[in-house]
Amino acid sequence: WPAGGRAGAGVLTMGGTEENVSMGVAEANRLWEAGLSVLRRLADHGFQAYIVGGCVRDRALGRPFHDVDIATSARPEEVMGIFERAIPTGLKHGTVTVVHDGAAMEVTTFRTEFGYSDGRRPDAIVFVGTIEEDLARRDFTVNAMAAGLDGKLVDPFGGMEDLRRRVIRCVGDADARFSEDALRMVRAIRFASVLGFRLAKSVWRGIRRQAPRLKNVAMERIGAEWDKMMAGPHPERGLGLLARSGLLAHLKEPLPAAAFVCGGQESGAFRKFLPLHQMEDKDVRWAAFLAGTKASPEEAGLVFRALRFSGARQERIESAVAFARRMDPAQDREAFIDAVLDLGLPAAEDWLAAVAEPEPYRAWLRQMGVYAIGDLAVRGDELARSLNRRPGPWVGRLLRRLLKEAAAGRTANTRETLLSLAAEIVEETE
Repeated sequence: WPAGGRAGAGVLTMGGTEENVSMGVAEANRLWEAGLSVLRRLADHGFQAYIVGGCVRDRALGRPFHDVDIATSARPEEVMGIFERAIPTGLKHGTVTVVHDGAAMEVTTFRTEFGYSDGRRPDAIVFVGTIEEDLARRDFTVNAMAAGLDGKLVDPFGGMEDLRRRVIRCVGDADARFSEDALRMVRAIRFASVLGFRLAKSVWRGIRRQAPRLKNVAMERIGAEWDKMMAGPHPERGLGLLARSGLLAHLKEPLPAAAFVCGGQESGAFRKFLPLHQMEDKDVRWAAFLAGTKASPEEAGLVFRALRFSGARQERIESAVAFARRMDPAQDREAFIDAVLDLGLPAAEDWLAAVAEPEPYRAWLRQMGVYAIGDLAVRGDELARSLNRRPGPWVGRLLRRLLKEAAAGRTANTRETLLSLAAEIVEETE
C-alpha cells in the first residue's frame, strides 16, 4: 500500500503533460492529508473512520484524484456536531459534506442497502457497525477498499490484487450488482477503458445477460459515463467494448446506427484521423469518432441530444462533423476555403486537430486572413449606398462573394478595393 507518489505515463489523462500530472498528484496528496485530518478528528471523538472508494484506488495506482470520501461509524448528526463546517447534503443516505483544511469531503455513515426496485436506488438503507459491511455494498473490488489512520488497507474483496492483475471484477455476484444498478455495466466498461484494465469473465458475462436492464437508466447518466470514457487515455478500447457488449441496443432512447460502430481506427474513414487518445480535446475526439463512423451532422446531433449534452457542445460537434464530411471527397484549396467560410473557423480548427495529415490545410487557413463576413473591411449598408441600390438579399450574397475572393487571396481586404470589386460583380450580373 503506497503512501502516494509519482504518476506513471500510463495514467496520463487527456492533455496530461508530466508537469500537469505532477501537479495533480500534489493536489491529491493535499486532499489525502485533509482526509486524514478528518479521520483523526473523528477518532478523537471515539468513532471509527476510513478514507474509501475511488481515491483509495487511484492513490494505490499513483493516479491523481480530485475527491476524498470518508466512511465512519458516526451518525450524521454526530458528524455535524464535531465539525464547524458541515452541510447536510444527503441525510437520508447518511451523508454530510464536511469542509475541512480547505477541502470538501463527503462523510457517510457505515451502511448497507436493500432492494433496488427501480434498478437504481436502494429501497432501504440501514446503518451498520463495521467498514467491512459498508464495503460489501460497493460495485467493484477496486472501489471497495478503505484506508485507516494507521496506514493499513482494509481490502476484504481482493481489490489490491485486482489492481495488480489489472482486472475489473464485481464485489460478489456480477448479476446481482448489475441488477441493483444497471449503470454499473457502463461503469465497468468506463473503468476498463480509463484504467487500461480487462473485464473479468464474470463481469463480461454479467453485462451480456443483464444488458436489457439498461433501459431503466436515465440517458444523462449513460452520457456522463460515456463522456468520461471519451476523455480518458484509452477511448478506442472503451468504444470497442461498448460496441461489442450489446448495451447500446438497450438504451431508454435509441441512438443512430453510427453510434454502434466499433471505435477501431485501422480501416475506413478512421484512417484520416489521429488515434483518438492523441487528441487533446474531448469534443474533438467525439467529432472524429462520429465522422469516422460516417455519421451525418444530423445523426451526431441526435447522439448528443439523446445523451443530454449541452446545446453548445452539440452545435460544435455537428459543425466539426459537417466539416469532415465536406472534406471527405474534396481536398483542394477552394473546397477547403468554402468549408471554412460556410461552417466557421472553430469547425475548421476542430477538424485540423483531428486529421492525421493537417498540412497543407493549416497553411491555407493561415493564408486566408478573413474567415467571416464580419472580417471584411466593408459593411452591407456601405455596399448598398455605394451601388445606389435598395438593401435586400443581394447584399448577403455579394458579401459572401467578396469574402471568398478576399479569403482566396484574389483581392485585398480594403474598403476601396472591395467596393470596386463589388461594382464590377454587379455590372457583370446585370
